[in-house]
Amino acid sequence: MIILHKNLSKTMRYLFFLIFWLATTLTLAEPSDNRVLTPDEARNVEILQLEKTMARLSQESQAAYQQFLMTQEMRRNEMAQPVDPVPFNPTGKSIPVPNYEDMIQRRKEKDDRLAKYTEDLDRLYSRYQSLEMEREGIFQRIRSLEQKKAEE
Repeated sequence: MIILHKNLSKTMRYLFFLIFWLATTLTLAEPSDNRVLTPDEARNVEILQLEKTMARLSQESQAAYQQFLMTQEMRRNEMAQPVDPVPFNPTGKSIPVPNYEDMIQRRKEKDDRLAKYTEDLDRLYSRYQSLEMEREGIFQRIRSLEQKKAEE
């Protein structure tokens, strides 16, 4: 127990030192340039920030679209699969009749999966549309800032 306490104490001191060092480093790394930006410089900074935001939105939009396509394909495959596949028996021997309750259970599970895929598709499509609209708004803002810059 004493050894565990000593190790824990060392670990806590190390963690405290690490956090203190990190906070000090981040504080010293902050730019101390407090000068006022000209309108042109401010416009350039805003354009850069908007472009970063637009790049992030593009990545999120692409990810949502890829998820949409994967979910769509999974739904399509689920719809193509028969609920109760009939086994092929080339020997001509009789095949046992499937249990009715099992068939109903499998059909219900398939319907539930299809409903979930449909719900996921609707959610992903809405997400994609909202990201694209946000991206378009940012693009229009960048265009207007660049147009003001060109007019001056």
